[in-house]
Amino acid sequence: MPMRLRNCLLIAALCLLVLPAKAEFFNIVNYDVNVKLSSEGYADFEEVIEVEFTTSRHGIFRQIPLRSEINGKMVTRIIRDIEVDGFKFTTSKENGNLILKIGHKDIWVEGRQTYRIRYRVLNPLNFFEEHAEFYWDLLGISWPVVTRKFSFSIELPGGIRLAKNDVQYYTGYNGAQGQDAVVDVSANYISGQTNREFSAGEAVTVAVKLPRHAFKKMDDWTAFRLQHSLLLVPFFFLAAAWAALRRARNRKETIMVEYFPPEGVSPAIVGGFVDHSVDQSDVLCLIPHLANQGYLRLEMEEKSGLFGKDKITFYKLKEAGDELFAFEKKFFNALFSTGDVVYLESLKDKFYMHISAVQTEVKSWIKAQGWYQADQEKLGCGVGVAGAAAMAWGLYAVFARQNLDGIALIITGIVLFIFATQFNKRTPAGNESYRRMEGFRLFVKKAERPVIERLMQEDPLYYDKTMPFALAFGYLKQWNAHFDGLLSQPPSWYGGSGVYGHNATNSWTNFSESFPKEVNQIGSVFSSSPSSSSSGGGGGSSGGGSGGGGGGSW
Repeated sequence: MPMRLRNCLLIAALCLLVLPAKAEFFNIVNYDVNVKLSSEGYADFEEVIEVEFTTSRHGIFRQIPLRSEINGKMVTRIIRDIEVDGFKFTTSKENGNLILKIGHKDIWVEGRQTYRIRYRVLNPLNFFEEHAEFYWDLLGISWPVVTRKFSFSIELPGGIRLAKNDVQYYTGYNGAQGQDAVVDVSANYISGQTNREFSAGEAVTVAVKLPRHAFKKMDDWTAFRLQHSLLLVPFFFLAAAWAALRRARNRKETIMVEYFPPEGVSPAIVGGFVDHSVDQSDVLCLIPHLANQGYLRLEMEEKSGLFGKDKITFYKLKEAGDELFAFEKKFFNALFSTGDVVYLESLKDKFYMHISAVQTEVKSWIKAQGWYQADQEKLGCGVGVAGAAAMAWGLYAVFARQNLDGIALIITGIVLFIFATQFNKRTPAGNESYRRMEGFRLFVKKAERPVIERLMQEDPLYYDKTMPFALAFGYLKQWNAHFDGLLSQPPSWYGGSGVYGHNATNSWTNFSESFPKEVNQIGSVFSSSPSSSSSGGGGGSSGGGSGGGGGGSW
């Protein structure tokens, strides 16, 4: 191999070795950790990190692991009272780590900088039957830069006297058992200093055996409460929403049964007001409602084959009149926007926008009547915003691996969204309308055959007039059953293949059973929308203790 090529390869290899150390644009000149253990069971940490930046940066970040596995059990460390001298900082939790971001986005630093970090770990000790243990990565394995000098000290409460074999230390990469430090044990004080430069990923770990009775162990309830303080948030969210909801409750009304629907009111309005929700059935009921008024006719051709569908066709009989509500006219004109004869399948993936528009207009009409107290919408929106905040907070907590807290917040958000739909306190005028509408709904739900027979004798078109309301209420199938034996033909606006030879199709029995299914088929087509597609692709060792972690620059 030519000498020049060999030298080039050597230089390239050296560059590759240097790049990881240079990638973070700083080195750690001196790293000093001081720990003071309290008989109350907590430990105060002070980290003094002197770094040298090779280019301008905003500062450093410190990553401290919160979870560690001790004898097969996962332990979560609780860190409080964080301080950084002379620098602004923010804290966050990501993937089970506490992230301390030090510096300011508008300020650049360079050269040598010293960061003095203080924090308290409330549960730093591991407790066993006969002893306690402080097992900690004082220098973590996640620093991606060289540490030229590292030192530490550990101060224990007075009265504790350590033997030299009570203290073990390990240095090197994760799992190593190096001894590249000078450690001194003196009564209740431990100090140490590394005797070489540490590369990226090398750690210093200490394991100190301690008398169990000398330290107070945090009980499980306190640990749970401190770790999951976010669980209090759902309680306050739900309590506030529940209090607001109690104030918005409608007083109990005395409901008298009504045998006829309210006059001059569309079934879409009645269906939307009695349950405070304008849903799809409140729009679909407009089909028989408009048909009864002579605006359209519906014909059905029976399906062929096992998996076929009924072919449904709408026929326009006259133009929408001014006697219709604005939303009824909107629905009718949208249905026949392409001509006087419309096949149901031609509306697939096209009609869904009109359904939404009609629902909005029905809601607006109801609101305009003053049937609800003025503040209900604002209260509902407020609770909805609280629900969105709870869900966002919960998702962030789950991302930070606070799964219990996050799931509780997400569930709270869902409950708040449900609560937000319940702010429907009526005005006196609203109560008056509600009593009549609800009275008819109760009759449709619990109607008795003798009463139906009497009403049919009084008005042979009673079914035609009431069926759209039964559809809006969601009781179409059971309402049809009341008229078996009382009717022999379907409504005049309904026809099918039976008109031209299949008499069974044009019988009441066939209509009673098939029309509810056809309504479902119509609803499925009306609500269908174009789909979008996406694609995507054993004993101690260095790095085995709690804490530690690492950091970087930003």
